[in-house]
Amino acid sequence: MSRLNVRLVWLLAGLLVTATCHAKAVSLAFLSGEEMQQTRAALQNHQAAPQTEQAWQQLKQAADRALKQPNPSVTQKGMLPPSGSRHDYLSLSAYWWPNPDKPNGLPWERRDGAVNPASKNDQSDGVRLARFTADVQALALAWYFSGETRYAAKAQSMIRSWFIDPATRMNPNLNYAQGVPGKAEGRHTGVLDGRYFATRIVDALQLLQDSPGWRQQYQAALQAWFSDYLDWLLHSQLAQGERDAPNNHGSWYAAQVAGIAWYLYQPQVIQQMVVLAQDKIAGQIRADGTQPLELARTRSFHYSYFNLQALTSLAQLSQRSGTGDLWHYHQQGGSLLSALDYMAPFSDSSKTWPWKNRDRVSLRLIPLLTLTDNSLNSDRYQRWIHRAIETQSTANTSPAARGAEREALRDVWLLSRPPTYR
Repeated sequence: MSRLNVRLVWLLAGLLVTATCHAKAVSLAFLSGEEMQQTRAALQNHQAAPQTEQAWQQLKQAADRALKQPNPSVTQKGMLPPSGSRHDYLSLSAYWWPNPDKPNGLPWERRDGAVNPASKNDQSDGVRLARFTADVQALALAWYFSGETRYAAKAQSMIRSWFIDPATRMNPNLNYAQGVPGKAEGRHTGVLDGRYFATRIVDALQLLQDSPGWRQQYQAALQAWFSDYLDWLLHSQLAQGERDAPNNHGSWYAAQVAGIAWYLYQPQVIQQMVVLAQDKIAGQIRADGTQPLELARTRSFHYSYFNLQALTSLAQLSQRSGTGDLWHYHQQGGSLLSALDYMAPFSDSSKTWPWKNRDRVSLRLIPLLTLTDNSLNSDRYQRWIHRAIETQSTANTSPAARGAEREALRDVWLLSRPPTYR
C-alpha cells in the first residue's frame, strides 16, 4: 500500500471516529478512549467509584480555573528571542545559573537539579507552554466528560491563539529553547519542552473535533502547523542532537515525534521512532532494570521515572498503531519491563531509594504501572498499585509534590482503567 493510500485510510478512520465519538470510543494517541468511555458512562450513571468521582471534581476545578484565564501566547514574554520575533518560542535551561566569579555572570554555569527561578517566570515561555497545554487538556477532558460546551469553546479559543491567529501564533520551531546566557541561544535539550504538544495537545485536538464550533479551517491550520513542526523535528540540526541523546531526552524525542506523526497519519514515522526507542532501551537499561544515565543525576528517582514515562507512552502508542512491540523488546541488556520491575517496589514510599536524590514522589509510578498492566491485560503490578494507593504517605509536604500526587491519582482513577475494575 502506498504512503498516500495509508494516509487516506488513517484519515478516513479518524473522520469516522469523529462522527461517532459519543457512540464509540475516541481514537487517542496517549490516552485510552475505551477506558475513558467506560469512566464517562459510570459518572453519568452515578456508578463511578468515589475515587473516580473525586478525580472528576478535581479535573473540573482545573478546567473552571482555565475558563477564567486569558488566552496565553508566546508573544507575551518579556524577553526578545535572538531572531527578533516574539513569535519564536524561548526558554532558559532550568539548571544553569549566573557565574558568581564573572562580573557579568557569563557564561552561566550548570548546577544539576538546582532550578534557577529565572527559568520559571513569564519573561520566557517555558512555564507558559506547560500551563497552556495543561489548561487545554483539562478543558478538552472536561468537555468530554460533561458535554458542557463552555469548556470546548475556551479550549478552541486558546488553541487558535497559540497555533493559528497571525498576531499571536507560535512559529513551529524550538530554535531558542533551553538557552544558556553566554553559552548558547538554544540547545538540543530544549526539544524536550515540546513533548506537551504530543502528550497533551494531540489527544485534546481529537476530543475537540466533535465539539460545537469546531471548523474544518481550524483542522487544516493545525495540520499545517504540526506538519511544519514535525519537519523541524525530523530535519533541523538542533533536533537531531536530541534524537541522538542516549538518556531520557532521546526517549522523549521519540515519543514526541511519534505522537505528532500519529496526529498527522504518518505511521511510517511512528515505525522509525519505535526503532529509535529500541536503540534507547538497549543502550539505557541494564539487565537488572537500572538506568545508569538517569541514576547519575542528582534527581535520580525523578529521571528514572521520567525516562520510563516516555518509553511506556511510546510503547502504548506503538501497540495501538500496530507499529511494534516495545513492551517485550529485549536485546543483550535489559528491557522496558525489567526497568519497570526494578522501579515498581519504590512506589512504596517507605522503601528506601538507594541512590543519591533530591526529591521523590513515589505515587508518580502508579500511572505507569497501571498503563502497563492495562496495555498487556496483566496483573503484573497490581500488588504495588494497590499497596501504594491504600498506604498513601503524607511525607511529601511541598505544594509541588502534593500536586504531582493528585495528578497521578487523577490519571489512574479518571483516565485509565483503575485497579478496582479488575
